[in-house]
Amino acid sequence: MARRSKRARGILIFVVLTALPILLAAAGTGLGLLAAVDANNAVTLRVWAISCAVLVAVLLVIKAVRDYRWGQTIKSARYDAVRELHDRLGPALGLMTEMPLLEPDDRESKKQILRTIATHCCSALVAMTPESVDVRAVVFALQPPDDIVPLAQFGRSDSPRSFSQGTTAGEEIFEYLESGRNPKGELYTDTGQTSPEHYEGDAARYQTFIRTPIRGSGVVFGMLTVDAPKPDSLSDGDVRLAELVAAELGTAFAIAASSLDVD
Repeated sequence: MARRSKRARGILIFVVLTALPILLAAAGTGLGLLAAVDANNAVTLRVWAISCAVLVAVLLVIKAVRDYRWGQTIKSARYDAVRELHDRLGPALGLMTEMPLLEPDDRESKKQILRTIATHCCSALVAMTPESVDVRAVVFALQPPDDIVPLAQFGRSDSPRSFSQGTTAGEEIFEYLESGRNPKGELYTDTGQTSPEHYEGDAARYQTFIRTPIRGSGVVFGMLTVDAPKPDSLSDGDVRLAELVAAELGTAFAIAASSLDVD
């Protein structure tokens, strides 16, 4: 409610600062014309015309200052977002450079690094979705022969569950990941209205979620999800961010491909 009130106030100020100078300029012009033909009231009319001109100038200055500050705010917000993304994903990128230096048969070390990378990526997603409260990000990894299990999570403390291909929910997820029908992420804004076939999510835990495949070198390695309890609290912009993070995860999974049998 407070956010809507603030937005409405901002719109009102914008309209006032845009429309009022035009109206005052027109009024000042009219008063000036009247002063030219009404000698008895010429002084008063000119004073009002000058007052209108002064008000127009003041409003234009206010609008210019406000526009400048707004521009600076946008620049600052953009910088903060880029810095936050860099700070959260930077360590994950650094860890990816370490995996090729490990011994080929050091599966446990690769697995641990992969978990840490996945946690960093989940942390980045949670940090970059400030509009949603109690958001949770989860990285799932395919575990042969037919399971998909949580590898890492960040945010809300609810524990994610595993899925098996022998269940209806698991079959739908595997079809989504492997059929190639939708290589991009999916957003379900309100699971009470629209959800995947055989969806078995707990509506009390989350009512909106994003999912996107984790792919690397042409291979599907898992799935990245972002969810929140409040419907409509995730957006298309969050989907694009999840896809970006999933692409980074795909590279990490490809490097550690020999260690993807997560316990």
